[in-house]
Amino acid sequence: MTPLVSIIIPTKNSEVTIEKCLESIRNQTYPNIEIILVDNYSRDNTREVAHRYGARIYLKGSERASQVNFGVKKAKGK
Repeated sequence: MTPLVSIIIPTKNSEVTIEKCLESIRNQTYPNIEIILVDNYSRDNTREVAHRYGARIYLKGSERASQVNFGVKKAKGK
């Protein structure tokens, strides 16, 4: 069995690019992944797009580093 890999994506107002990112992740051959999106209170449709791709979505403001660290705490994989 393959270990779970967590992919953490910090975002803010990324509606224009997030779908391409998530589509790329979906097209990978590694089967056991979880997508964690940590959003800095976007005012566009970033979270709605991520929801369509099955991402776990959290809200966390401030700097990207704190968003990533928050995502690591929520991750179940490696």
